[in-house]
Amino acid sequence: MDVNSAVRRSNVRTSMFVLATMAASSTAGPVRIRNMSPAGAMFEGEYLPSVGELVSLRRGTLSASGTVIWRLEGKAGVRFDRPIDVTGWLPAGSIGQQAIDRTFQELKAVAAAPSYPTQVPQIQPSPVDTAELLRTAAALDDLADALAEDPAVVAIHGSKLQTFDIAAQLLRRYAASLP
Repeated sequence: MDVNSAVRRSNVRTSMFVLATMAASSTAGPVRIRNMSPAGAMFEGEYLPSVGELVSLRRGTLSASGTVIWRLEGKAGVRFDRPIDVTGWLPAGSIGQQAIDRTFQELKAVAAAPSYPTQVPQIQPSPVDTAELLRTAAALDDLADALAEDPAVVAIHGSKLQTFDIAAQLLRRYAASLP
């Protein structure tokens, strides 16, 4: 996808990290939806349909269908056939993602704040480095993918499997903020 197509978007995308299933005529399987608007979404997975192919995304009782408009390096974009309600696709409605973003911003603010011994506790350096955080995030992704391939696990714990993606997202974001 080029920069011009991102500029042409008429709807704001909502970041999300939710597990879903994808079905197309050429492939099907678990995917992670990374962002969504009423008009479309970006998802990633191991096996993705080709550009121009019809695709259906499902998460629990929710479904959306459309056409793949781009595909690049394990990610694809879909334009939906009809507008969808994005908040229903979030782990706990829009409040869940907003809480994640707010917590991350608070962590960054505390890390950047000057140290005042009587007001703000001194933050001790962590022995965990960026590479360790990224390896842990990748391990959580692998675990989530493996569990999402088991229909029985998805049926029982589908919405809870998103916790792995949220934790991996937080680890990556924190790793990116390290010097």
